Amino acid sequence: MKIELDNKVISNNFGASKAQREKSFSQILKDALESVNTYQKEYESLLNRQLLGDEIDLHNVVIASEKARASLELTLQIRNKAMEAYQEIMRMQI
Repeated sequence: MKIELDNKVISNNFGASKAQREKSFSQILKDALESVNTYQKEYESLLNRQLLGDEIDLHNVVIASEKARASLELTLQIRNKAMEAYQEIMRMQI
């Protein structure tokens, strides 16, 4: 299974090399958060350039805004699910 996102291909680990399979959860999480931060910075940069009068098309600013919003919303939903899972584990009886 392959998913393409911003010219990066994400695939399952069945055909992955040993180095790819050994990528830690924290590294995957860090990469995802850096991607969200990149979208936010890109949007902020385009918006500032447009406000200063540069020749930036409005649709490019809106597209960057939606990418930043969607990635932040996804990050918040993942965080909420992780917190719910943690709280459920903490409620379990041993």
